[in-house]
Amino acid sequence: MRAIRKVILPLLLLLLAGQMLSAQNLRDNPDYRKSVELKRQSEIAFDEGDYPEAKRLAEESQKYARLSDEWIAMMLKRFKANSALRRFETAMRSARNIKGDVNFPDEWARAQTLYDQAKAQFGEEDYENSYESSLEGIEVLSGIVYIPSSGYNGPWPAKYEVLKLPSGKEDCLWNIAGYDFIYGDPWKWKLIYEANRDKMPEADNPDLILPGMILTIPSQGGESRSGLWKDGKIQ
Repeated sequence: MRAIRKVILPLLLLLLAGQMLSAQNLRDNPDYRKSVELKRQSEIAFDEGDYPEAKRLAEESQKYARLSDEWIAMMLKRFKANSALRRFETAMRSARNIKGDVNFPDEWARAQTLYDQAKAQFGEEDYENSYESSLEGIEVLSGIVYIPSSGYNGPWPAKYEVLKLPSGKEDCLWNIAGYDFIYGDPWKWKLIYEANRDKMPEADNPDLILPGMILTIPSQGGESRSGLWKDGKIQ
């Protein structure tokens, strides 16, 4: 009996120890919980001297631990693909906000195709290819830049939503003031700063603005302003 215990005990320890490491920080899934329960049953069988049953339960526990590892790996890929798709959507909104769909029709069409593709791949749980499609689309949008329109004469928004630019750089008050639909003059950034000082993350730091902030755009020459500039138009 002791000889049998000496042979089976190392095997059980090998089977039961390895499966605990990779899932120790992600325990909230059925396969992991099943592996833990089978491990507990295996230990009970072992203590009761039912070594064949203890070995069987240990092997079953290891099988569910592998399934848990596969689930964790899939969830990590899903999170990565979802994050890239959200960044892609933000870049699309930013490009439209500076009329990229009008001024760069080829890039916009290609980006739209890639977005539809990335979204479909995500829905099919093809997370790796969805991630790659999103990255490619973001790269395409990086070629879209703001082009001022000559002789712009309104409409004029009263508010502006801060977004990330397609290039990945942040909006800044200098660029915002320079947009033809704002002032057409970057040197007027201080007008925006003073009108929004109370909502700035740091009141004395005009360089720090965050995506999602809604900036008030004050009138600077008697022009009538209304609405929020978003997605390339006043809403």
